[in-house]
Amino acid sequence: MITIAIADDHTLLRKALVSLINDFTNCQVIMQAGNGQELLDLLAAATTLPQVAILDVNMPFLDGYHTARALAAGYPQIHTLSLSMLNDELNVIKMLQAGVKGYVLKECDPEELQNAILFTSRGEYFVNELLTVQIGRGINHLNSQTQKQGANDSEQPAFLTERETEFLQWTASDYTYKEIADKMKLSPRTIDSYRDTLFEKLQIRSRVGLAVYAIKNKVVIL
Repeated sequence: MITIAIADDHTLLRKALVSLINDFTNCQVIMQAGNGQELLDLLAAATTLPQVAILDVNMPFLDGYHTARALAAGYPQIHTLSLSMLNDELNVIKMLQAGVKGYVLKECDPEELQNAILFTSRGEYFVNELLTVQIGRGINHLNSQTQKQGANDSEQPAFLTERETEFLQWTASDYTYKEIADKMKLSPRTIDSYRDTLFEKLQIRSRVGLAVYAIKNKVVIL
């Protein structure tokens, strides 16, 4: 049985989500909160911790980003999954930086949410199908690496040049491509070239995919 906590400030949506998840096979919501701080308070008083925490991104008092960081620091055994209406790349990357394993849009099908919970509970990455159309095979590649290498064996890809690796590090930041070009003291055209080269080498089609790859392979320090 996968035990789950939910933090979402929309009461009707949260209650509907609890009902939906409890109907999934081998899933049970054992904790629900209206914001991140409330969730942390519940966890501090709990005798049994959930395996998965589902977090909305925009919440009062403590948002999903800061909640995810707090969970990663204080409860590393809890895997986090972000459930949001926000589908822009930089927002997804920011949540990945915070330590979430999955990112699912609220418009997803119930089956996809169930799969996201399952993947996240195993410590594997899962990104919404609408986003993985852009990411390509990157997520599956990362999960196969996790199974083969284990959590502590990831290494910097040897087939990338030093500058490509530096660019890969920056992709997991909040900077735009233009700002990355300024940081690396390169032209935007050169940055575009690095991006396209990494897309080809890593079989990834979006910046989110590059960020996930960088995080999984510890090319960045969270």
